[in-house]
Amino acid sequence: MTALSPLAMTFWAPASAQSKARRLDKSRNNGENRSNKDCMRRYTVKPWWQVMTIALIVPLLGLPLLTACGGGDDDDGGGTPTGTPTTTVPAKKVKITIGNHTDLTGPASVAMQTVNMGLEDVVRYYNDNNLIPGVEVEALKYDGMLNPSRDIPGWQWLKERGADLITAWFMLQPVTLGPLAAQDKMPLFVANAPSKLLVTPGYTFATAPPSEDLMWNLIKWVIENDWDYQTKGPAKVGLAADEGGDPSGFSKAFEKYAAMYPDRMQWEGAQVIPVGSYLWASAVEGLKDCDYIYVPNVWPMFVKDYAGAGHTKAKFLGSDSQMSFFKIGDDMKLWPKIDGMLFVAQSEWWGEDAEYPRFSEQLMSQYRSGSEDKIKADKGYNSVGNGMLMLEAIRNAAAAVGPENVDSQAIYEGAQSVAISFDGLERFSFSPTKRIGVDRLAIYEADSAAKGTVRVSEWFPVERMPE
Repeated sequence: MTALSPLAMTFWAPASAQSKARRLDKSRNNGENRSNKDCMRRYTVKPWWQVMTIALIVPLLGLPLLTACGGGDDDDGGGTPTGTPTTTVPAKKVKITIGNHTDLTGPASVAMQTVNMGLEDVVRYYNDNNLIPGVEVEALKYDGMLNPSRDIPGWQWLKERGADLITAWFMLQPVTLGPLAAQDKMPLFVANAPSKLLVTPGYTFATAPPSEDLMWNLIKWVIENDWDYQTKGPAKVGLAADEGGDPSGFSKAFEKYAAMYPDRMQWEGAQVIPVGSYLWASAVEGLKDCDYIYVPNVWPMFVKDYAGAGHTKAKFLGSDSQMSFFKIGDDMKLWPKIDGMLFVAQSEWWGEDAEYPRFSEQLMSQYRSGSEDKIKADKGYNSVGNGMLMLEAIRNAAAAVGPENVDSQAIYEGAQSVAISFDGLERFSFSPTKRIGVDRLAIYEADSAAKGTVRVSEWFPVERMPE
């Protein structure tokens, strides 16, 4: 699969960032033109993506609207109806419950507010538009407080209240919940998981690449496109993380790259602190000579301590996870400190001329009117995509066995034929032999003036870290 040409997608970039955008050319692959969507744009509700099953490719949001295209209130189908009108009693819908094992009051609760909103809104959209005929989907929240001791009780709580599938968001949750998913034969959709847990057949589905693959793609792009190793020699790269942030998975990729390309990168090691500590002074000291530092998910406290110690050398690195904490960083006035920070991302930033952010913004406007600017302060609302993967699994299940027969096993089977495309590129998919949902990534750069990010690469296929 080839990457999307910059000529086929206009991405958002303020004038101050135009020079940054030119770096797209350096990482460009042969491009593909965007598919023609004129036929879809004639509908009142615009379908912003395509969803494909193994056997069929259809515009997802077009389905419930096709019948409306045959006429309207003034269209009687060619003649005046006769006879006595009849009243049709709508069939009772089957309720399917997504258990949301989240954080409502713990350390990640601020960031998770918009994550929960995105999931709830896309569920509501599917229900409102009858995208899964015969099925009403509910999202039920459990407050795990980002406390590992609440992982298993949360699973049981959601299961007892009728959850048919469960989603979890934090690094270590798959380790404790994965065995329960296999035992109960209940699909578990996680935002991240170690590769060893993503076996097939298996009930754990990851909506993001494993840490080692994510970091491999990030550091490979950074060294090849942002660092001049031929002139400067190997870049010194380090990592700051807490124990709950899977530091071993992240470190593995950096260590592997440094071992394979010692002339390009020197690994300076990982500085790890206990979960919930947020005391980064010693980590800052250990990483002060780095050219690049991969920062913790909750990065503002680390960046504050790094800048407070008078250090300016390193360029910071991150992923979608770190973008979820922009709101906190803005409150702490840290945007100037992360200007130029590079992120590996699986979804667009707000304002890009692309189908996925347009659809997410449509949901915001429809369900969160007046709160759009607040929601767009970070990327948490892009949990819309996580929700779509689960909802499409449910939709496939209902189509295969009938709404009345949808259960956890049917959803598990349905998940294995989900694939989602945006702008003509397949971006997310599962299969009987694939439990990692993301197919493509891109690199974004922080722009402090705009308080956002700019895409500086194509959407490139995910490359697995070499064994």
